[in-house]
Amino acid sequence: MTAPRTLELLERPSSGKAVVRMTPKGHSPVDLDSAAPATSRRGLIGALSAAGIAGVGALSIARPASAAPADERPTSPTESDKALLFEAMRAELTAEALYREALDAGLSDVAGELAAVFAENHVTYADKIAGGAGFSADTRNEELFTQFQSSFATDDAQAFAEAAAGLENTLGATHTALLAEYVSVKARKLTASIVVVEARMAVVLTDLGGLASNLDDIFDPQAEALDFTAGAES
Repeated sequence: MTAPRTLELLERPSSGKAVVRMTPKGHSPVDLDSAAPATSRRGLIGALSAAGIAGVGALSIARPASAAPADERPTSPTESDKALLFEAMRAELTAEALYREALDAGLSDVAGELAAVFAENHVTYADKIAGGAGFSADTRNEELFTQFQSSFATDDAQAFAEAAAGLENTLGATHTALLAEYVSVKARKLTASIVVVEARMAVVLTDLGGLASNLDDIFDPQAEALDFTAGAES
């Protein structure tokens, strides 16, 4: 009988980011050549594995046929990109604040360590988005914070894992959806790099809470993307 793949959370490097590694034991049960479209997390991660982050600007992910070819896209974020990136930045700052809520509630041990590292990850992503788009990372999404606040204000590891995995899957779905809207190469590359790491974070949280019964629960979680259209247009 083939032993299953295991998850390993490595020691946090000086950058402050959590590093997650899936260590294969024998033949991998994951189909790396999935036929799933690149609008799903499974499809996106598969596409990035094949093309690499550096080539993500050339990926055409669910864009209409009239979209500009990759070699005609602007490098820097357009005004429409900046409006969406601003909302994405607010979501990242909100995630950081939610993890702090769990820590303030007394979350400790492994769950507490994850909350601290993941909070730093999210504020780092917010800073990167702000830096790439040319604005300050200082505004969270209060509506989103209120939606998740009560579920994060807990010192129970199981409850925390469920809430945090739900948040990470929601953010992953949101960033993946935004990839279809961005015009510039920079916005697409930046977002793709965030999606990949946040997907790994969701896997770690799912493992922590014992929330998945099969691989589909991990790679194709049931999560809806946040709608940033109204905020971007205001």
